[in-house]
Amino acid sequence: MSFFDEADEPRRAPRPRRPPPGGGSRRPPAADNQTLLVRRLVAAGAFVVLLILIVVLIKGCVSGQRESALKDYNRNVRTLVDQSRTEVARPLFSTLAGASGRQQQQLQDSLNQLQLVADQQLRRAQGLSAPGAAKEAQSDFVLSMSLRRDGVRQIAALIGPAVGRSAASSGAVNQIAGQMRAFDAADVIYSQRVAPLILQALRSNGIAASYDGTAGEQVEPQSGFLSDIGWISPTFVASQLGATLPSSGSSGSTARSGTIAPGLHGHQVDSVSVGGTTLDSGGSNTIPASAASTFNVTITNGGVNTETNVRVDVTVTANGRTVRGQRIVAQTVAGQQLTVPVPLNGSPPTGGPATIRVTVEPVPGERSTDNNTQTFNALFT
Repeated sequence: MSFFDEADEPRRAPRPRRPPPGGGSRRPPAADNQTLLVRRLVAAGAFVVLLILIVVLIKGCVSGQRESALKDYNRNVRTLVDQSRTEVARPLFSTLAGASGRQQQQLQDSLNQLQLVADQQLRRAQGLSAPGAAKEAQSDFVLSMSLRRDGVRQIAALIGPAVGRSAASSGAVNQIAGQMRAFDAADVIYSQRVAPLILQALRSNGIAASYDGTAGEQVEPQSGFLSDIGWISPTFVASQLGATLPSSGSSGSTARSGTIAPGLHGHQVDSVSVGGTTLDSGGSNTIPASAASTFNVTITNGGVNTETNVRVDVTVTANGRTVRGQRIVAQTVAGQQLTVPVPLNGSPPTGGPATIRVTVEPVPGERSTDNNTQTFNALFT
């Protein structure tokens, strides 16, 4: 063997080729599929939980905004009612009651100024932002404030002729008395519509509320613009203004000469109800304070004469506090019965026994007044 004739070296076996990544027909193990499914389920659950949390958060924000808006609206209404009472009603009636001792121009200037204040308050009422639940209350509130503004405006226009001691004085006084009915209507609209609707809106949205403020938000139950219903009578208006009316007496049964028509005169109180409950004069009466804004007094003209300007009074006293209500009935017919709604000028006292006194005032020529008054014991809750 020559030097170049060497034996062939053994060849190494070729290494197996790896399949390309992702290639081939190999399937992932079953454990990988299960892990993937679990991860997807966890992700879907987390998404659902997140979605629920977002919905709850949005709903809570909306509910909170709605509650806040209703509370703000109620407080704005309460503020305006108080300002209407203190900045317009009180100075208005104080000015009218002292009219006879003031110069006409001074009187006119005072009423013109009150007219401006009433107009500003109406515009503020119109500009209130009322939530959806309070839209109906807002519409009635604007109506109530409009009646007040218009009444002050008309009285300012009529005051000159009313105190001028001219032929036009009587007509102007009668028209001023007519505007007092507008004030009374404004009070009734507020107590019977605005206040109950605001209270309902608050409670229906889960907000604790009451008329006396003992439970959450306080809703003002009465606007109290016309504090004395006697102003509805032209005779009363004339006496306050120092004006002169043709003599016709205070009753339709009184002749122009001032003599009283012959025959029986007078009224009697038949019954009194409040909040749908007829009061019992012989026992104790439990009355929800929220339903006691208006007393319905049923009276009968027991005489043989038609009477006019008949006054009905309600007085509620408890814990050293008294609230009143008055209404003047334009006319009662002999032998006929009628029911007179008498709104109180404030919330009835709660927390102790109360005395309710209801009276139909005597008319000229009435001799017996034994049945003109009824008294009741009550507890307002």
